[in-house]
Amino acid sequence: MRASGIVLMAALVLTGCQQAEKKAPHTINETMALVMEPNAEAIWGMMSKAYNDKGDALDPAKLSDDDWKKIGDSSALMNERAQELIDHAKDIEVTTNGVPIMGQQAVGQVGPAGKEWDAVNAKTIEGRIRANPDQFVTKARVLLDATAKLKQAAANKNIAVLYAVGSEMDEVCDGCHEPFWGTDEPPPFPKSAN
Repeated sequence: MRASGIVLMAALVLTGCQQAEKKAPHTINETMALVMEPNAEAIWGMMSKAYNDKGDALDPAKLSDDDWKKIGDSSALMNERAQELIDHAKDIEVTTNGVPIMGQQAVGQVGPAGKEWDAVNAKTIEGRIRANPDQFVTKARVLLDATAKLKQAAANKNIAVLYAVGSEMDEVCDGCHEPFWGTDEPPPFPKSAN
């Protein structure tokens, strides 16, 4: 009985150590800057390459097997990180200390375009996510679904799905940026520049 108690304690300690050793999720800043943005750009680049001469549709003959593989690989990376955002919505950090987020240098400066274009800091973004993690998960699921469709489109070399989903990716991204980071729509053209 005593030996089995020691074995049980050892197993619990080892399990606890293994859980403590799990890699912390990437920050949102790392996810956006190192995975989402460059891979979305790669997908859009392949789409641009595939436009027909008229510019009104994609021509599958313009994409090589390697191009489809790049689309699939980029979609898979984005899909994995979207799942990570969902899995860690309640504890994910926006950034680590000292690592700036885009626009951080402008926090506190009043811009002429209006308050909705004012930069926000990581703490504000994190507060918005903590205040509404369910909305964050909902938005991340939209990204998860879109990247799964793109991954499948690449596997099947389905140009119609690539076009339909790839063309909407910016809106998918903006759907999450808007409530948590703020608008990334361009501000109105300054009247003084007319």
